[in-house]
Amino acid sequence: MTVTWDEIASRLAPPRIYWLCCTTASGAPHASPVWGAVVDGRFYVYTERSTVKARSLARDPRVLIHLEDGGNVVMVHGTLADLGRPLEEPAVIEAFDRKYDQEWERPFLPHNDPAFDVLYVLEPRRATTWTLPDSAASTRRWAR
Repeated sequence: MTVTWDEIASRLAPPRIYWLCCTTASGAPHASPVWGAVVDGRFYVYTERSTVKARSLARDPRVLIHLEDGGNVVMVHGTLADLGRPLEEPAVIEAFDRKYDQEWERPFLPHNDPAFDVLYVLEPRRATTWTLPDSAASTRRWAR
């Protein structure tokens, strides 16, 4: 069974935590929890260029992004494109501000911390979804 990208994006939008998986220079896998936002059907994440994930992505932009929830699975394979400084994309920054609106979250948003100096947009290649308890019957796939 297939699923549309719009359906994938709508399932990516609500969660607050995502796992971003990439590969380090040594070839080892690296997984990081990240915040993300969907704007106009596109998925965005941000970080600091000094992080392991940013250095890894500079070498190899291929990623796997998946939800934190193991019962409501969305896994997206693709690449992350470096868009530069987050503040250069105000609509995306506003989406992060609306989504991560808890008092404790605000200091970690790009407009409050200039250390967050790189914004990425996901360029998806393929995705798989399923829900428990019946993963076999609910599995859906999307590919570009």
